[in-house]
Parts: sequence; structure tokens; C-alpha cells
Amino acid sequence: MKIGEKLKRWRDLSRLRSRLRRDASPSAYGDLAERLISAGSVEEALAVAEEGLRAFPDSERLAQVRLFSKRGRLTGQIRRLRDDVLRRPTPVVYTQLAGIYRELGSHDEALQTAQECAERFPLNENPYLIQGEIRLERFLLDVIARDAILAEQALRRVTRINGHNVKAHLLLAELYWLTGAVSACRRHLRSVLTITPTARDVQDFMRQLGQADAQQPEAEEDFEELAKRIEEIGTFANATTEFPGLRSPAPGEVRSRTRVDVDSLKLEIAELGHTEGVRSSILLDKDGEILADCTDGMGLTRKQFGDLVTSVSGTADDASRRMDTGALVRVEIETPAGSIMVARVRGLTIGMLFAEPLRADRLWEILQDSVARNMSAADREGAHA
Repeated sequence: MKIGEKLKRWRDLSRLRSRLRRDASPSAYGDLAERLISAGSVEEALAVAEEGLRAFPDSERLAQVRLFSKRGRLTGQIRRLRDDVLRRPTPVVYTQLAGIYRELGSHDEALQTAQECAERFPLNENPYLIQGEIRLERFLLDVIARDAILAEQALRRVTRINGHNVKAHLLLAELYWLTGAVSACRRHLRSVLTITPTARDVQDFMRQLGQADAQQPEAEEDFEELAKRIEEIGTFANATTEFPGLRSPAPGEVRSRTRVDVDSLKLEIAELGHTEGVRSSILLDKDGEILADCTDGMGLTRKQFGDLVTSVSGTADDASRRMDTGALVRVEIETPAGSIMVARVRGLTIGMLFAEPLRADRLWEILQDSVARNMSAADREGAHA
């Protein structure tokens, strides 16, 4: 590389780093990380993307940068493990491959790998543990009953195969805690203490649980009904941050520790309506009530656009559940009136009607930055609702 090209690249990176220091945002992190990748500094790009995701865990762009950076580093290992699965399949090989897919955030591939392992080695506990962990992570992020139900089935299978699997008992206890099945939660925490009696955080939690139960007795309920009720109301029965844990948060699970400043976001969404190319913007609550909107007065009325966004969001939600892809994050459709983007954040729905010269990828970047500016750290007690 010539000296002039090196100098230009150094200046570009310095400019992007200065911009990030002045105004940290998903786009600022993304621009720097992508430029680092083009410069061949993949490890540094990964570090920038992960730092950005700690600050803005909902950023799709940063998640893609992280995935690209990690996949390049792990491609050879994936190829080798896939070859081993075909030639010398063992539970260990399957578990390693599924683990890499999880690290990359490719949950569907991880679940498929674990399922294939379970079919070949039905008496091995590891594939069921992987399935249970991933389903629990999805339930924490998306609050979908199907994930909770499948997580319970997989984790109970682990405890039947190996009653001394501490992790499975603890994950089951957490799942029951989230859905309000406190008696079942207590049973599995007792199993944890039987196996590891020195688990101080579990001991402390059990004492608190005992005091609470003395004041409010709780009857056993059908788990599937509890999970469906949680999905319906969009709020966990108990706060996730109160529960003791031996597992580390999965990539993206930090989302459940943040909350939207709704009042500030309302102002942002209304202001976005004045962006060149945006014809209408709207913010809806979980019941479809309009919280804020802005329209150019030349297209759909306020009510018409609100009804349209609600309909699109509902249809996309139904499809995502049928296809087992998780909760709706973003969907785009073309209409005679222009392009429509519908996005979901913590149970709030954002709708944008836009046209040229505004591009969908640019609008999505603007939306992510707007939402990120209005997120704050908080204990999750239904923040997704």
C-alpha cells in the first residue's frame, strides 16, 4: 500500500473515532467498525461492534458487523466440525458446533444441530440443555409462550437423564420464576442446594422466597397456561434481575435490562415526520393507541395510518410465531402511497410512511439512532410489554 493511501486511511479512521467520541450512536459505531473491516483490522472491528452493542443492544447493524467478524474467524472451525459430524458424529462434536452457532447468534442453526444430536444420541443430556438454554434466551427477549414451553420440555428432559445437572435445575427454576410458578421454582432451587449446598446466592434467594411465600401462598398452575398468559400481557410475573444465576447473559440478552424513555421517544418520532422523504410517522402503544404522530397532510389520515400500521404489525407477528422466528423487529412493505416500515421496540410500535429520496436502509439507521438515544438502563419488569 502506498504512503498516500495509508495516510488517507489513517485520517478516515481518526475522523470516525473522533465522531464516535463526540456523539456515540449505533451509526457511529457501525461506520467505524465497517471501515476497520475494510482496512483488514477484523479483531479491532469486533471489539468496536461489541462495545457498541453493550451501549445499544438493539442495533441490528452492529449485530451484523459482529456476526461477520466472528464468522470469518470461525469459518475454518465450523467446516472442520461439520466434516466430523458427517464422518465421526459424537455428542461432543455436535455440542461444539451448536456452541459456535450460538456464539455467532445463529440460533436456528444451533437448534437444528442440537435436534439432530438428540435424534442420534437420545440419552445424552447436552443437546436438550442447549435447546433449553436457547429457548429460555428467546423467551427473555421476545416473551413468546412457545419458547417457554419448549424450554421447559427440553430442560425437564435433561433432569430426567441426569438429576444432578445443576445448570438445568437452575434454568428451570428461572423459567418458573419468570412465569410465576413459584412452587416449582422453589423445588428446583432446593435441588440446586442439594447438589451444591454452598451456593450462597441461591441460599439468600430461597430465604427471601420463603418470607414472600409466607405472606402470599401460591397454588400450582398449568405451565402452558402460565406461559401463554405471560405472552398475552407481555410482562414477566417476576423481575429477571432478582433471580440468582450461574449462567452469563447471552448476546443481546442485555436488551432486557433497558427501558425506553417514552416521552422523549414521542418527541423524536413526531420530529422524524419532518425528515425529507418521510410522509407520515406514528408511535403506538401495545394496545394500538396513538402516542405521537406527524403527517404531511397529503396522504393517509392519522387514523388510517394508525390502523394500517396496527394491521401490518399484527400480520407480521402472526407469521413470525408460525415460522418460529421470534418477535417482530422490523418489516417493510410497498404500497401505492409509498413504502411503509414498521418496527417494534419494548412493546411500542413505530410506523413510517416514506418515499424517495429516502432509502429504507437510511431510515432504519435513523430510527435505530433515535431509539438508542431514548434507552436507559433499568430492571426489567415487563419492559418488553
